Amino acid sequence: MRIFRGRDERVAQRAGRRPGLDAVADSLLSTFLEAPDGHPVTLAAIAEERGLPARRLHAAARALIASGHLVRVKHENRGGRWATDLFAFDTPLTAEELEAVQARHSDAVTITVESAQTSGAQPTPPAERGTALRRPTEPRVLPEDIELVTAASVRAVLDSLPGQLTALLPSPLPTAIQSAAEAALAAGRTPKDLCARVLRRWWAHGYAVKAASIQSPVGVAIALLRPGSCPDPRCEDGVGLDSGAPCPRCAERSEDHHRAKAAERRASAGPAPEHHDAPTPTPPPYSSLDLVAAVDPDTNATGVARVRAALSAAKDARSRSLNLPINSMSRRPS
Repeated sequence: MRIFRGRDERVAQRAGRRPGLDAVADSLLSTFLEAPDGHPVTLAAIAEERGLPARRLHAAARALIASGHLVRVKHENRGGRWATDLFAFDTPLTAEELEAVQARHSDAVTITVESAQTSGAQPTPPAERGTALRRPTEPRVLPEDIELVTAASVRAVLDSLPGQLTALLPSPLPTAIQSAAEAALAAGRTPKDLCARVLRRWWAHGYAVKAASIQSPVGVAIALLRPGSCPDPRCEDGVGLDSGAPCPRCAERSEDHHRAKAAERRASAGPAPEHHDAPTPTPPPYSSLDLVAAVDPDTNATGVARVRAALSAAKDARSRSLNLPINSMSRRPS
């Protein structure tokens, strides 16, 4: 469900409790008023965060509705999807404000408003738009400790858990698993959406391969059911539930994560060592005969003798051109 402030005014800091409310109801109303408009909330999550029984917060929510501080609107769109919106008021709302809340859901096919001025059992017809009111084909009996889902939808989600996992779970199922299914449905998912989520994560996270070695089956079941970490409530494991396109927020968070990890690796590695080019090796000196042998290893003695004679003739010619004695150039040092 989503929470909205019924008025645009800023809520002043209170020194005491609001009249007619106990401590739990007053604290719950303050939480609703401090949340951003459209923020998804669940009473089960708030109860777990504060260490209170979920039934206690549901009773506090009913007290806020009866006192006029809270309006709950359950509405169904043309696609058959149900959602719940809460409108919180710092002081009890007026009849005009209630009409404004109803007008915000004029495009709904079916709408039920629970407030101090209306009865939660009577559905309020939508605004005139030439569309007949479509009532649910089956009764929507809500469990006592959850107002947003049906017992049948919770059972359908729990039945989608893989058989290899349910064989490891205790019977009856722990309350934590049922609460995870209820919270996932309360976040705006249908049983069909959650069945697809369970199957996808069962294989994508590798649980199907290592099912025999699972040490915490309860934790695995909760991990398969709970919502992802993306702040977009319509994101389903990195894909937009409505568009089917990759979620831009998840892509941005992934890039930030990779940049942070790269920065950590650079910081832990320290400064890069200085790079020195290896010296170029100088080839050893070689004679003309060595070059001949390297070019043609099969050179015979006659060929070597011819090369030696050619070199000697070249030396003689150069000595004569420089007027130097021939034997001085041909003498080799001892």
